[in-house]
Amino acid sequence: MKPRSIIFGIITAFVALILFNNKEEASFWLFGEIRTSKLLILGIFFLLGVVTGGLLFRRRRKQPQAAPLDRNEDDYADDMEDEQPYSHLSREDRRFLGKED
Repeated sequence: MKPRSIIFGIITAFVALILFNNKEEASFWLFGEIRTSKLLILGIFFLLGVVTGGLLFRRRRKQPQAAPLDRNEDDYADDMEDEQPYSHLSREDRRFLGKED
C-alpha cells in the first residue's frame, strides 16, 4: 500500500470521527442567523478547504518551448551538417560511448 493511501485513510478517519462527534445544533451567521448541525457546518468548511487547497497547490504541467520562428528548415539542415553528432557531449561521455575522435 502506498504511503499516500495510508495518509489519506488516516485523515479521512479523523475527519469522520470529528464530524460525527459534533452532531448538536449550533447557530451560524451567514447573512442572517442560521440554526443547523455542527456536522453540516464542519463538513462544508472542510470540503471548501480541500477544494481550495487542491486548486492552490495543484501541479502545473510545463509547456514545451516553441522553436524560434526566425529560422527556416534550411538553416537547421546547415547546422546539422556542420556539427559533429557527438560534439555536444563531454570528452568523458564520448569516451564512454566509444565515439571519441
